[in-house]
Amino acid sequence: MIDNNIIQSIGAGSGIDTSNLTKQLTEIERAAPQNRIDTKRDKAETQISDYGLMSNAMATLQDAANVLSEPEGLFSKSASFTQSNALVPVELDTEVQPGTYTFTVEAIASSQSLTSASFAAPTDAVGEGVLTFRFGNATVDGAGAMLALDGFSQDLEADEVDITIDSNNNSLEGLRDTINEADFGVQASIVNDGLNGYVLQITAESGANNEIEISVAEAGGSPTDNDNTGLSRFTFNETASQLIQKQGGQDAELSINGLTVYRESNTIDDIVEGLKLDILEPDPGTPITITITDDKAFAEQNIRDFVEAYNLFLEAIEPAIGTKEQENEDGDNERVIGSLANDALAKSMLSQIRSVIGSATPGLADSRYTSLGAIGIRTELDGTMSIDDKSLSEAFEKDFEAVQKLFAPNVTTSDNDIYINSYNDYTSAGEYDIEVTTAPSKGNYEGGTLGGITAFPDFDTSGQVYEFSIAVNGTASGIITIAEASYADQDALAAAIQAGINNDSNISDDGASVSVSYNSDNNRFDIVSNKYGSSSQVTVLTAHTDIETDLGLAVAAGTAGTTVAGTVNGTAGFGSSNVLLPAIGQPGEGLALIVGESATSATVNFSRGFAGELDALLEEFLGGNGLIATRETSLEDSLDKLDDDQKKLDRRMSSYEERLINQFIAMERILASLNTSGSFLENLIDTLPFTASRD
Repeated sequence: MIDNNIIQSIGAGSGIDTSNLTKQLTEIERAAPQNRIDTKRDKAETQISDYGLMSNAMATLQDAANVLSEPEGLFSKSASFTQSNALVPVELDTEVQPGTYTFTVEAIASSQSLTSASFAAPTDAVGEGVLTFRFGNATVDGAGAMLALDGFSQDLEADEVDITIDSNNNSLEGLRDTINEADFGVQASIVNDGLNGYVLQITAESGANNEIEISVAEAGGSPTDNDNTGLSRFTFNETASQLIQKQGGQDAELSINGLTVYRESNTIDDIVEGLKLDILEPDPGTPITITITDDKAFAEQNIRDFVEAYNLFLEAIEPAIGTKEQENEDGDNERVIGSLANDALAKSMLSQIRSVIGSATPGLADSRYTSLGAIGIRTELDGTMSIDDKSLSEAFEKDFEAVQKLFAPNVTTSDNDIYINSYNDYTSAGEYDIEVTTAPSKGNYEGGTLGGITAFPDFDTSGQVYEFSIAVNGTASGIITIAEASYADQDALAAAIQAGINNDSNISDDGASVSVSYNSDNNRFDIVSNKYGSSSQVTVLTAHTDIETDLGLAVAAGTAGTTVAGTVNGTAGFGSSNVLLPAIGQPGEGLALIVGESATSATVNFSRGFAGELDALLEEFLGGNGLIATRETSLEDSLDKLDDDQKKLDRRMSSYEERLINQFIAMERILASLNTSGSFLENLIDTLPFTASRD
């Protein structure tokens, strides 16, 4: 730092205001480089701000495009229906097929309800032990007790559930809470009947095949299990019915266009795909008509909203990329140029957006409409979009499906055994020829011919030991036991075998499963893995003599599955299970093609639609590593460099000012020395003989 005394001394000898002069010279020296830094900083900061403006405007445009690419945008449906107290539609998805559907409601679904004997208080002990719940179809007598013979037909695919009562929950309340906390579809509640006390009411899920059977294994040295004491008071089975059925389970019965169908629930969403119904009450024979149509008005409005969004996009970015005349402070008109008007990246992005809007949408070669212009959406001279109402209306009337394809993603195939399951950002829209060289298959095991004591119908397996273990896709099961029961036919026994395998913890934890079917042509059971590919295999590891003799399940390895192989546009793809993937780097990269077991070849077509193409382009600009983010990072880096340049300039100017000050100080010292010398000479002259002044 320059000492203030030094600064104050400047000009003391010469009389020149050298301090002010130093500042002026320093400012002159700083002006040009400072102006360059300030100009660059202003430009970078303005461009960052304007890129933010463009980013926000593009994001709004992208939202408008996404509305058209999502199912709700162009595929929404509307419904009209007969007013009814029996049935009402509650949800209408985009995939529902337009048409007229006539329903009748003959019966509603109901839940089985079981009631216990009375207890004096909810805290009364109920006894300790285990209650086992099984599911199926129950038959009761007039008093609500299960029949002793053929009273219960178990659903072998439904898991049994054990409820344990011990000293921690040994009360009516504890039993209720334990059942409810198990969360297996059965509800328990305590009801004060107002006469005898408190009863436990157990309610199953609705449906004829969701009824329950309850057996009890009491704790202690001498359990009774079926009498009216202890935990046995909650039995409901063919041996004893201490619980009484107050209401039986029943399926809903209704008809659709004359076809009778049954469902376990009164909320139904699988009769007409995409249509969800609530059944409220039976109304036999009374028709209820639901008419479903494409909501074309909603689709058209979404298209109009997009056109408006695009025009607003252009308006929003105009200050950044355009030029305009405006009046300055002096009242004169001057031309103002946006900071991105001459920016190569900004101009390129806008050009690409306009190209997507004005070009044919790839992948729609066989469609009626391949561009926006084909349905009356025009680009004006100023770049904005307009709609020819007549042309748009005609397009909707002539081929609404083609309008949907124009905007939304679409896939087609010439053979339903080969179809596109998914795609990604790398996939190019277009047509692809698929040739299958190896069809996929599942691993399977073919059992031996049924023999021994097998006799259908109503094959009774009592006394037989049907135990075996199996490996599915390389995962070994534990010992699987087929329950002793009377099986109505071979299909019922196949279902029991299948349930035993799929319920094995080792198999299910590994995500494996099988399908078991009876092959009537060869009188055998076939076990097929539900997985495709070379790792798919079924092997019987161990088998008791009874199951081998009677059911033909002998220790043996089945036939391994095969992994799909084939080409896409003549280039070998990669097979995984039953999915064929195009090679990396090929136009079809990212396609996942599902190939059926009998497939040989197909031509598939993939289009993102106009909205999908625009969305993908905008994502390239707006993504976390997109063009705008990269450019903003570059501009931020340039600001950091300008900060460094400013520091260097400040240091240089400080040194320059100090140098000037030192030079002026040196000048003042010289002048002071000269003044001193002049005074000395004047005094000397005054003392010399011939120069001395005479008074």
